[in-house]
Amino acid sequence: MRSSLVEAPSTADLAFWRALRERALPLRPSQYDLTSRCNLRCEGCLYFSGNDYLGHVDADEGGGVERFFAAEAARGVRYGYFSGAEPSLVQHKLVIAARHLPYGVVFTNGIQRISAEVPYRIHVSVWGGAATDKALRGADVQQKQVRNYRGDPRAVFVMTLNARNIDEIGEVAAMCADNDLALTFNHYSPTARYSRFIQGEGPGDRYHAISSAADNLVLQPVHLARAHDAIARLMDDATCKVVYSHEYNALIHDPAGLYPELLPGSDVAADCAVRLTNALRHYNTDFSASSEKCCTPNVDCRSCRLYAQSYATVLARATRSLRRPQELARAIRMWRVWCALFLNDDGLAAVASAP
Repeated sequence: MRSSLVEAPSTADLAFWRALRERALPLRPSQYDLTSRCNLRCEGCLYFSGNDYLGHVDADEGGGVERFFAAEAARGVRYGYFSGAEPSLVQHKLVIAARHLPYGVVFTNGIQRISAEVPYRIHVSVWGGAATDKALRGADVQQKQVRNYRGDPRAVFVMTLNARNIDEIGEVAAMCADNDLALTFNHYSPTARYSRFIQGEGPGDRYHAISSAADNLVLQPVHLARAHDAIARLMDDATCKVVYSHEYNALIHDPAGLYPELLPGSDVAADCAVRLTNALRHYNTDFSASSEKCCTPNVDCRSCRLYAQSYATVLARATRSLRRPQELARAIRMWRVWCALFLNDDGLAAVASAP
């Protein structure tokens, strides 16, 4: 028998919700590729697994960057998702963007430390324990990452889970705990090109080199179940700084995925919060607006578990539920997690971490 009791938000939850609405919302995000240069060659790299990055020259280093982000602010953008290939190689663009957009997150491999002039959240990608990380990325980078970001309040280390590294979740968590680093999780989501390559239907290159049909990165239901259980244990371990939630943990590890339904006659997810619109845009490195479906158009929607995109979708669905009083507490919890991961405002981060 279902309980008729409605879960009420706590006083702290309601204080957080008021602060968020008064100080940050609406965020009005957009997404920016800042350069096609990279200093790693990661297996199955999403950026280099399609052709949409071709034909775009990096934006000039002069006044054009300033004018572009000023125009973005003028059209109402207040949050930037900054990627590359590798955005730490063009940090001057991040400094310029920060003069115009108050909030943002930078997705980086962590080899080069991003200047303190950049106030945004910094998400540092990790691909497993030290040996696996080196094998999949072509270089030993973890010591550099830790040295660059130990003690940096902007930084969150993001472990990309794949079929090869599920048993290394504890190792990565221990490394982060030993160095006072926050940790969260991404999920490798294969591109069409990667899927063809592992089946022997497409040529290899420097980004598609060491995978095969028998040994690849694709997460199967057994991997999802093991990852769910390992992360659940870590969230209950007070020695780890894991930024996650049990609700999101259940949603993202459901074998059915977040996008079981596609738009009629297409391969595009029917209920995805990061599909490009006139407001939510994705810009190529020359600052031309992308005409693709989303910022990672090479990924099959049905297998997409990419964390920034997934959080946006889960958050959008939870926010729609605010119309139902019984869902308010759950929606606020989801916003807390998102803020802890993606918001660079210290005051709101403090509210988001309140008990």
